[in-house]
Amino acid sequence: MFRVQEFPDVIADACLRDSEGRFLFLSIYGRDNATLQFLSAMELPRAEQGVDRFHLVDSEGQAHAVDVGGTDRLTKHSGRLPRQNIFGPVSHLWVFDTSLAKPDLANRHAWVLRRAAQPLDESQRAQLLNQTWETVKTLSAVPLLDDWREPVMEFALTAGMVRLIDDRIYPPLGPIAGARVALGQHFLPRLSQLVAAGQLRLPAQVAASPTTPLALAMA
Repeated sequence: MFRVQEFPDVIADACLRDSEGRFLFLSIYGRDNATLQFLSAMELPRAEQGVDRFHLVDSEGQAHAVDVGGTDRLTKHSGRLPRQNIFGPVSHLWVFDTSLAKPDLANRHAWVLRRAAQPLDESQRAQLLNQTWETVKTLSAVPLLDDWREPVMEFALTAGMVRLIDDRIYPPLGPIAGARVALGQHFLPRLSQLVAAGQLRLPAQVAASPTTPLALAMA
């Protein structure tokens, strides 16, 4: 758990930041007045006692800077802990960038989030990549076969079309992991190159069909 340095009555258990330190996802707990004060401060300019940056303090006393980066992009989902608990009436809020909620199919962009301990072990990394591959298939303008996963993911990671959120300066805080998928205009040309090089092949029964993922990729 992390204490919000500027708002001691608010506790966070997970935070995901982009490579510039701006938070994408924040999970917080606190009484209604405390969480409302925190959220309101994000909306205000500094001259009016607002905050554009706060710090999450871990159990070892290290403070991790988190930039707000503007609230017009944010939304929230709230819940409440059961009344029968030792802390009293406590609310739980997820505050997150709206772009995390659903993929942008028009621009071929999406985020992938999952619960995972930090640092990721091999199994958790594999699960994150599995989920990311499914997102790549969803965003792709042409159908992709699972047999193509290894070469497609290799070039997508190398080209930055898929980025795991593991920045050394702004690492994930708490049990959360994520990836950014942005296929961009070079995705289809690269697929065509892999087809031409024979790295993407179709099963024999599929290759006989006049309308195939291979034909589409070459279009």
